[in-house]
Amino acid sequence: MFKQVFFGLLILLSVSVKAQERPAAYAVDENSNLWNKRINDTARVFADIAYIRDYPGLKGLVLDSLTAGSKVIIKSEAYNNTLIKDFHAPWHKVTYMAGKQQRSGFIWLGLLALGSNNDKEGKLWMYGFNKYLNRSNDEEHLSLCEIKILDPSLHIVGRTSILVTRGEQTFTEGKILNNMGLAGLQAIYRIGFFGEACAVSTDHHYIGWTGMEFINLPGKSNVSDAGVSYHDEKLLFPSEHRLGASLIIKDITDGEVIDPDQKELKYKESKNRVKYIWNGKIASEIVEMNAQ
Repeated sequence: MFKQVFFGLLILLSVSVKAQERPAAYAVDENSNLWNKRINDTARVFADIAYIRDYPGLKGLVLDSLTAGSKVIIKSEAYNNTLIKDFHAPWHKVTYMAGKQQRSGFIWLGLLALGSNNDKEGKLWMYGFNKYLNRSNDEEHLSLCEIKILDPSLHIVGRTSILVTRGEQTFTEGKILNNMGLAGLQAIYRIGFFGEACAVSTDHHYIGWTGMEFINLPGKSNVSDAGVSYHDEKLLFPSEHRLGASLIIKDITDGEVIDPDQKELKYKESKNRVKYIWNGKIASEIVEMNAQ
């Protein structure tokens, strides 16, 4: 009898200790983030494997695992902002399908795609953050953004990574373009990170897809500091400028206010044109020598 009581107390003590390892309440995270998910929004799992837990934290018990491309429905506000994979993101309660059964649990937002798009063939294009290995001291401002393409059966058929500036951008958006006149490409994925405040840049990254592999293309960046200066870049592909099938053009305009005290601001502008030659595999900048 004594042994039964003793072991019973041990079990209760063990359960009590485990319960104390986790906070009793969820800390609501009111910070904005690039995912911008709201209750009842649909999201896609971006990580190759994502764990669903019974609590919004790494100490939560694993309930399930989901593979890349799986759909989840956001069912709660954001909780417990956590640093994982070298970037911060909160947790959300989600619902998802396991076979024909609907289940629920918590997932770390960093395991979900920042954005996703479907093409006409039913392939899923998506992008998200991943851990940036071997980061150097002068790359603290950069994040690793990974791009994946999944076939209609949600098997990964292509993946690549780009470095993006980690700033104060407030939202992001991806769009699938046609090949824009570039021979050898089936499509181009344009990924934008948008800054709405002064001196916060809006950056667009362009990644070509051959059907077998990704190819990085020139991008563009725009930024404005109201009443002081601005930097504007326009990217033109062959189907837009019609000056040659192998030519990509970037027109750059820099403006600096002449007199900030004037009611109607006027800017001193300088313009520059950068050209790239496309050979079907890579876009190389054309270096033009100025005549002496």
